[in-house]
Amino acid sequence: MGKVQQRSGSHGRRGRPRDRQADDAILAATRELLAEVGFERLTVTDVATRAGVGRPTVYRRYPSKEALIAASVEALRSDEPAPDTGSLCGDIREELLPRAPALGEPLVLQFLAMLLVSNANRSEFAETYWREAVAQRRDAFSEVFERAKARGELPGQIEVDLAIDVVAGAVLYQLIRPDPVRDEPLEQRVERLIALLCSMLEALAKD
Repeated sequence: MGKVQQRSGSHGRRGRPRDRQADDAILAATRELLAEVGFERLTVTDVATRAGVGRPTVYRRYPSKEALIAASVEALRSDEPAPDTGSLCGDIREELLPRAPALGEPLVLQFLAMLLVSNANRSEFAETYWREAVAQRRDAFSEVFERAKARGELPGQIEVDLAIDVVAGAVLYQLIRPDPVRDEPLEQRVERLIALLCSMLEALAKD
């Protein structure tokens, strides 16, 4: 969230800064309740009670339950800029591998299922999460592919948006496989998947 804007007539003083401890408590309470009762039964009132804050405190930060849940799950991810290792494969590896352990968490799997249902029903939740979280991360990750194009690692005509879909989709697909491959640690599968993607992209650059 941005800084509180300076009000006229306030003699140059800014509004009271956000309480980071309250922020963390609200997001943690949301994740706990999401795991316990699911999206439909989760209420802002219950979140506020568990976090030890008032409902207005929650609503000042998040205008809706959808925005609150999206922020609570997104907070599990590090808010770091897109990696720049000097190579496309190195960047993809740095972007995906640190996130692999969290992807296997039951809460994340439940959240992904909720997103699919929400998107199928054209509900506000999927749109909110895309706008507030996914779109911003995709914008950052697109830099990885644009730099690769500039270095000649990818053909100049490649569609970056579609390339991101291929990489992200291949990783997410691993989460829903019910066969015995699920016994393999997710990090190992993602590592092997990245190696395969990189070899394909390198072959594409040589054509």
